[in-house]
Amino acid sequence: MANEEFSKALRYLRLKYKLSQETVAKIAGITQSDYSAFERLKRELNLNDANNISKLVWGVPYNKFVEFSKVEINIENLPLPTQAAINKSTGNKLRSTENLLANELDRLIAEGYLNSPTIAKHLHSQMDKSLSKKSSAEITNLLSKSPRNKIIISLFKNSSPKIFVHKDYAAKYEKMEKDEILELIRTCEVKEK
Repeated sequence: MANEEFSKALRYLRLKYKLSQETVAKIAGITQSDYSAFERLKRELNLNDANNISKLVWGVPYNKFVEFSKVEINIENLPLPTQAAINKSTGNKLRSTENLLANELDRLIAEGYLNSPTIAKHLHSQMDKSLSKKSSAEITNLLSKSPRNKIIISLFKNSSPKIFVHKDYAAKYEKMEKDEILELIRTCEVKEK
């Protein structure tokens, strides 16, 4: 079972970076009430769950997490959803529109827009209006490069448009035909309008 030191370190980092329990829970893939119970030691956290939380949210395994929480952290080395959440919570504003494009893309990843298949054009429509002159090709380029290509994959290597999805959700879509997935994307776009 995870120990009290681990729970204190979770709380310390969450508060240090002005993250809500809900935000951290979402990144970790658990409910806010479960996360709260773990952080307050009201519910036991097995080592597997503790390792998942520390890796998904902070990018380090459970057995190194307490020490990790005590050193200066380079935010750029954290998982992308955590970076986006910290930037949002601390009010960091990026001035360059290229950085803003990357930041908006990371926000969409953190908010789960890539948990189901999507295309760059659809992602572009969900971004800050100041990025309206940016092209879908620039989004495709950012998704295809490190660090995003470690968590976001293209379902069909030589397709146009490229269809992207978070690697943790890709398995259920990899067996589908391209036309089925494009129809699914179109259906989602209509629902959002």
